[in-house]
Amino acid sequence: MRYLLSALTLGMLLSAAFADDLRETVAALTSPELAGRQAGTVEERLAAELIAGWFEEAGVQPAVPGWLQEFPWQETVSANVLGVIPGRGDLAGRWLVIGAHLDHLGRVDRSASGVPASGDYYPGAGDNASGVAALLRVVRRLGDRDDHESTRSVLVCAFGAEEVGLVGSRHLAANLPVPRQAVDAMINLDAVGRLGSGPLHVAGASTAQELSALLADAAGDVPLVLHEPRLLGSDHLSFLDLGVPSLFFFTDAYPEMNSPADDLFAVDLPGLAKVAEVTVSILANLRTTGASLDFVPPAAVERPAGGNRDTWFGSAPDFSGVVSDQGYLIGGVAEGGPAAVAGLRQGDVLVSLGGETVVDLASFTQRLRSFDPGEMVEVEVLRDGRRLDFLVTLGHRSQR
Repeated sequence: MRYLLSALTLGMLLSAAFADDLRETVAALTSPELAGRQAGTVEERLAAELIAGWFEEAGVQPAVPGWLQEFPWQETVSANVLGVIPGRGDLAGRWLVIGAHLDHLGRVDRSASGVPASGDYYPGAGDNASGVAALLRVVRRLGDRDDHESTRSVLVCAFGAEEVGLVGSRHLAANLPVPRQAVDAMINLDAVGRLGSGPLHVAGASTAQELSALLADAAGDVPLVLHEPRLLGSDHLSFLDLGVPSLFFFTDAYPEMNSPADDLFAVDLPGLAKVAEVTVSILANLRTTGASLDFVPPAAVERPAGGNRDTWFGSAPDFSGVVSDQGYLIGGVAEGGPAAVAGLRQGDVLVSLGGETVVDLASFTQRLRSFDPGEMVEVEVLRDGRRLDFLVTLGHRSQR
């Protein structure tokens, strides 16, 4: 059953529904009425319905009746918002997928109700209102590049329940409304709100032979840094597991991530516009290329024995006597260091680094040494009963 937006919510949010404006889109998704869009909540459903309205206004067609592909999450229901941009000519039966997750962390106090005050919820502007705003800009702009006789069709997705384990994209991958064998590539936009002077980080360019050249052409003067796709957890992984070439776009780590300070003012709007334009270009290139885009499985990353002892994370272990049996307990972070810049803080329990489990200080150290200074890795921490993901650009010990 579809929820009805209140008059107050309508008054504050619908200003974004008919404006191609990144600021208004991010502001709407981070408003107190949506209370951080936690998976399975009324507020997440309101965000999904709002996005469905934006898709419809942009000329996207529904991919499923009523736009929403529902799926169970714990004792509740979440949903993906699914739309279609039809192709033309000989390529119309081939498909591309482009998506961004719509959910975030919800309220600071999960037992609270009503419209929260500032500081009482996680707005999730960078993660991932920025991705949804870029996605919306892309579908609105794509028509400007649609002058070919033969183009692939596009499945446009706003994923629910990403923050709790890629649940929405996993559900879509298992229940595609288009033939799996006709899906040629996927693009994922997640945390793209802090481009600044660059670079734009891209994971997955190696998953089809043609992607690197198409990506370089689309990027223009925006610098790129390429990453191995499986070191970074987001919705592209659900499609890599299907054998679909997949690109994951994201920008640099930022200290407001996963905090109540991740609001509109934490987003670099001109940079977000650049990310959207790069995405329009790569998507337009993918729609018209005659290449088969055959999947190339990600290669295993070989690390030297003994590791790199110069790699610096910027944290200190907790020596207070507090014992964590779940991971590496952070006792402090160096001001301006990699961990602090990414948003980690004292008291976090780090449980995963680069996709592998960390159980204590020794396993953290061993895993850290398997990376080089300058590499970006995803870390997962436990904080106040929540599992949170962060992107950390590792430093060199000479920076200490």
